[in-house]
Amino acid sequence: MDIVQLIEEIEDLIEDAGSVPFSKKVMVDADELYDIIHEMRQNLPEEIKQAAWITEERERILSEAQREADVVISEAQKESERIVDEARQKFEGMVNEHEVVIEARNKAQSLQAKAEQAARTMKIQSITYVDDILAQTQERLKGVLNVLEENREELRKN
Repeated sequence: MDIVQLIEEIEDLIEDAGSVPFSKKVMVDADELYDIIHEMRQNLPEEIKQAAWITEERERILSEAQREADVVISEAQKESERIVDEARQKFEGMVNEHEVVIEARNKAQSLQAKAEQAARTMKIQSITYVDDILAQTQERLKGVLNVLEENREELRKN
């Protein structure tokens, strides 16, 4: 049973409880309430495990994005080297050698710059995605903690 269902059980317990005459206070079965709180404690670590899993998944995604970026950069460098080698070969066979080398270098630099930009964009998108997941999880956990605190305060008032 998840935390939200257990909180709903506590709410139902309070709603169904008998009221104390001339007050807003209610009488609840302490054993039943303790059982629900005990079950909540047992289920709470699952939420924490999920947050830890999300953190690990974030690290895995970032690592994978870095590896992909490295592959893209490596391929771009190889392509750049291939183009430069091709240009060198053409350089030897052509009369207007200077223009061929300049064009090959410009093309190689352009390809490398595009690959590096693509790698940076992919990394930023991965970081943003994981950050969004972590923010959502953090907000859910804050909500659960707030409800628990409210319930504890309500119990203390009684």
